[in-house]
Amino acid sequence: MRYLLAGAIVLMLLAPSATMAAEIRQADHVWQGDDRLLVRMYLDMGLPDVVLDALANGVGVDFVAEARLEYRRWLIGEQIVTAQTRSVRLEYYELSRHYVVTDHDREQTDLAPTLGDALELLARRLGRMVLDVDRNSLRPERDYTLATRIQVDHAALPLPLQWDARLRSAYVTRLGWYRWSLD
Repeated sequence: MRYLLAGAIVLMLLAPSATMAAEIRQADHVWQGDDRLLVRMYLDMGLPDVVLDALANGVGVDFVAEARLEYRRWLIGEQIVTAQTRSVRLEYYELSRHYVVTDHDREQTDLAPTLGDALELLARRLGRMVLDVDRNSLRPERDYTLATRIQVDHAALPLPLQWDARLRSAYVTRLGWYRWSLD
């Protein structure tokens, strides 16, 4: 009985956390000319307590958004046509009591006085991506899908938090890819 209880406790510690840091509510796309595809993600941003504690202790958290255009290749899986990533960092500065949202790709930094404002900025920065696609190169017989996901960049965390994030999945965001048809 003791071994069963000890095993259950270990499994609970290693199981993914039920609290998600970001979730894609909905996503869509808009063609901008013949070669640009704007991917829009509508995000619900919320941070688990362990991420809030890390921010309060001066640890910056990097979020990575990924978007890709793909088609299914029978048994082989998805073939990626084009892909784009965006990295945005969230930090909290205790002395000024402000959150800083830094978009690494655009080299843009914004200050937010509250966590809610910072999460709104974060969702806005992560939620818009442009894919360069030659519309004429797409074959009509293929069913193309768009796939997006948001995750915390575990490698950007300090080493002790990396282990915590991997063992307990404490910094997990939406698992898997959010997919929809290109039609």
